[in-house]
Amino acid sequence: MIKRSLVEFGVVCLVLTWVPWAILGLTGTDVNEGVGSLVFALAASGPSLAALVMWLWRRERRRVVRWSWRWPVAAVGFGAVAPFAACVLSGRLPELPGHASSVVAGAGGVLGAAAYTFLAGPVSEEFGWRGYVQPRLREYFGPVGTTAVLGAVWGLWHVPLYFLPGTGQNDDGLFTSAGVTFFLELFPLTFLMLFVSEKLRGGVPGAILVHAAWNLTEELVPPLGHAVWLELLVMIVMAAALLPSWTAVRPGRRVAR
Repeated sequence: MIKRSLVEFGVVCLVLTWVPWAILGLTGTDVNEGVGSLVFALAASGPSLAALVMWLWRRERRRVVRWSWRWPVAAVGFGAVAPFAACVLSGRLPELPGHASSVVAGAGGVLGAAAYTFLAGPVSEEFGWRGYVQPRLREYFGPVGTTAVLGAVWGLWHVPLYFLPGTGQNDDGLFTSAGVTFFLELFPLTFLMLFVSEKLRGGVPGAILVHAAWNLTEELVPPLGHAVWLELLVMIVMAAALLPSWTAVRPGRRVAR
């Protein structure tokens, strides 16, 4: 039976996120300007805000991060490799410098791009998904099961964005190559975050770094079009290559769950 705390988290998260998004959609409010952008940003922070509510309410302890050079390097690599590899394999590498320069300039420079990259998604979500939900799922499931459940929940949480004008998801469309691969990519990405945050002991900061590296690299590389399937394939290969090193039985040690 799933912990009551997970159900409570889910209710708080949906109230904080889906209700404001529904109001924005029904009222036709522009999510990119004025009050609409502020409400949208706060709603997008629903997972992390829900985790904060639960931690304050239940006064539960958070897991300790083990600081080392390994997980930051792994986190950046896991997040950046797949979009960059897809860019190279699709022959779009020559377009990368010009496209990346325009993206950085549009974000107000390097600092603006970095701030947006970390806040829009990584910080606003990962205290919830990887900081609160993931360790509680691990009490019931192994790495693969946790990846399947959390990846599905994470994807479901994004669905309303495809019906909210002004969002990137709405521009891509739900039943397009970009839309389908986005949901499929969440599963190997969830595993990579699980590996960094738990196996390498990077905790929430490690998950944030993976998420930020993935978001930033996807923005900097030119639009992949149908080559986005190459990105998904690379992510699956990366996750599959890491799985045996985690679940293998070592002498005198139990299988990691």
